[in-house]
Parts: sequence; C-alpha cells; structure tokens
Amino acid sequence: MTLLGLVVVFFGTGCGALKAAANPKVAWAVRDPAPMSVVVRRADAAEKTSKEVDRLLTATPLNQNGSADWVQQIGPTPDAAAAEMKTVSLESFYVESRARVVPAEVWARTLPTVKGGKARSGDAGNLLGAVDKELGDKYRAISDKRQELAGLRVLIENEKTAMGGKDVTAGDKKDHEKKIADLEKMADASEKEIGPLQSELVTAARTAAGKTPAPVREKIGIALVNLRQAVEDAEIADGAAAVRYPLAAPSILSSLKAMVPVIVADIVEEQTGKRPVLTKLSPDVKLDGTSVSVTLNGLEPGDIGKLKMGELVTQTVERSTKWVVHTATLIGSIASTKDQLSFQADVLDAVLGGFSAGGWKSMVAAQIPAQDDPKVAGATAGHAGQGTAKLGTASLTSAAAGAAKSVTGKNALNDAAKNVTRSATKVANETTKAVGAGAVKAARAGRAAATKGLAEAFAP
Repeated sequence: MTLLGLVVVFFGTGCGALKAAANPKVAWAVRDPAPMSVVVRRADAAEKTSKEVDRLLTATPLNQNGSADWVQQIGPTPDAAAAEMKTVSLESFYVESRARVVPAEVWARTLPTVKGGKARSGDAGNLLGAVDKELGDKYRAISDKRQELAGLRVLIENEKTAMGGKDVTAGDKKDHEKKIADLEKMADASEKEIGPLQSELVTAARTAAGKTPAPVREKIGIALVNLRQAVEDAEIADGAAAVRYPLAAPSILSSLKAMVPVIVADIVEEQTGKRPVLTKLSPDVKLDGTSVSVTLNGLEPGDIGKLKMGELVTQTVERSTKWVVHTATLIGSIASTKDQLSFQADVLDAVLGGFSAGGWKSMVAAQIPAQDDPKVAGATAGHAGQGTAKLGTASLTSAAAGAAKSVTGKNALNDAAKNVTRSATKVANETTKAVGAGAVKAARAGRAAATKGLAEAFAP
C-alpha cells in the first residue's frame, strides 16, 4: 500500500472534513503558517480530547450524589493552563513555523490526568449516570455505532478508488459496484438507526437533567461546563486541521524531519525517565512512499543514557513510519472526530440546558490562554504527563486500518495521481467558501502549492 494510495482513499472521505472546516471560528487557519507537523498535532489533539470527554462522561466512577474529587479537576487552573500552553508553544515545530497553538493542545495534555477511583455498588457510575442511570449506556452504544458507520464509509471510498483504475476489467468493475452497493446499504441502515437513537438520547438527557436534584447539579455542573468548553476547543482544532491539510501537503518531508527529534526525545524519556535536550541532533530523514529511513546525527552518549543506539534508531523508524501513514489518512480521522464532537456537543448542551431549566445557574468554564498572553510568557513550562507529541505517532484508527486492508488494485493506485491534484483543488475551493470571502486570496495562493505538493509529497 503506497502513501499515495492512502491519501487518495481519504480525500474521498472529505465531506466530513469540509464540514469541520466550515466552522467560522477557524477562518484564521487559512493564513496560519502551520506545516503538516502542526496540522497533525491539531487533529490529534482534537481526537484525543474527544476520547477523553467520552471517558470522563461514561467511564470514570462517580458516587450517586455526584461526589468525587476528580469532578472538580476537570479544567486546568489559570496557572496550570498557562504553563501547559508554554510547554507546547516551545516545541520546535511551533517555534520555527510560528503557527498558532490551539487550546485543544492543553485539553489533550490535562484531561488524561483526571482519574477516578473504583466504582462501588449503588454508585451512579459516571457523570451521565448522575443525571440518569441509563444515559451512559445509551451514549456508549451510539458512539460504538458511529465508529462502525465511519468504517463503512471509508470502505465505500476504497472500493470507488479501486474501481477507477484504467485497466480495471468489466468483471472487476462489476465486483466493485456490488461491494459498494452492499456497503452503502449497510451504511444507510446504520445511519437510519443512529439518527433516532441520538435524537432520543438528547431529548432524554434534557428531560432527565431538568429533574436532577439541585445538590447533584451543583456538584457536577462545573465538570460538564468544562467538558463542553473542551469540545468547543477541539472542534476548532479539528476544523483548523481540515482547512490547512491540503495547503500543508508540500511540507510532509520537512515536517517529518521536525518530528524526528520529538520522537527521539519521547523514546529516551520513556526509557530513562528524563527528557533530553537534543540541540545537536541533526537527523537525516528519507521518505519513499510510506517507507522511512533515519540516521541520527549529532547524538552524544549522554543524550540517551543506557539506551542502545540501534534500539533507539529502530524505534524511531517505527514511530516515524506510523506518523507518515497517520498523516496520509488524516482527512478520514478529521471527519470522524468532527462527527463525534458534534454528538458530544449536542448531549452536553441538552444536559446543561436541562439544568438551567431546573433553576441551575451556569458557571464559567476554564479558559485556555493564547500563546501570546502575558500569563503564558511569565509561566514556567509544565508537564501534565500526557504530552501530545506522541499523538503524532499514533497507529491508524479502526476506520483507517479497515481502509488500508481493503484497498486493492495496483492500476487504480497508479492512476490515482491525477485524482490527488483534483481532490486538493476541491478541498481548497470548498475551504475558501467555508471560511468566508476574507480568506479567498490566501486560499487561492496556497492552492497551486497544494495540488503540486500533494502529487510530489505522496509519490510512491
């Protein structure tokens, strides 16, 4: 499977990503100088934030009356938020590119540190359970079905891509058409099933929230408000990634080179417990399709402790390769994350709306300062223990994995080079419409580079 093939597959799933780009709060991303390394970071921060919201809503133990220390820990303090923002802004690719650091980076670092205790008999079970015992189970069931639907949509696009090859026989085409028809039936059935379930859940959440006892509302209200803010910030990060993806395509190799020192530092920190300062590291990185070769020049024995150089290089290549494949399939991930974030926003809005209807007074959510905020400049860089640098080396999502397995047809991939440039132009055109007339000039300026860069950067 070539990198070119994966990119073509996931450009086919761009509708959801274009919806993410339509968020008016991401208009700035067209002009933002974010290279692909930053685009991946934004998408990963959004995805991880969404997953943490799921965990805290449905899988973190809570007492029946809403009591738990961790509830008050959702949402960093102003000092902690400033420290984490400074930590992220000091990453080399942010410093060199001067790209904006999105607040979701901080949520992705801090939410994983919020841990609950062990569940006990008679407890509410989770945050949604404190509103209504069945809400958490229904929420998880819908999330599982959404993941299945995302996988079906990717498989449909894979078959369409394979069917487009110039040497595909009439028999092959018929087989692909049958598979597409079967998959579309499954996807339609899944979508029809999810819609009513989600509507019922949102209605039930609003009704149950209106009946939630005042003491419980007071205890868990701030947690839900902060999770809603995290979702909003993640939606902005996801949309910004969608906007910049086609424009940042020419920077794939340079972004990979920028990621290697981060990957090396991650590995050393995991093995030694200390994060090294790799000022002299000058890696030589080569990319051939999805195959990565790395030479770590400039490392000194003191930089890696007792870690063997051969082992470090092997792990660096493995994680770099994962980053490349993940980058190629990012549009699919962005679209799936967008759908899940929208679902989370609907549920949280319903619960908070029900609380307010019952007489609860809303609270102010934690705010993540911008990287140019004076509080950030004066802060001491912090380490929440869950850095997002590792997110860039994440393995494929289940939808992406399914796509990688199902794409077939060598000729279809050879022909796909033509589709890449057309797809990049389409994304840039739709992005221009989504973010408004003020961004037209910037989007057009990047379009030529995007179409040329995609074909070159993802060439096998």
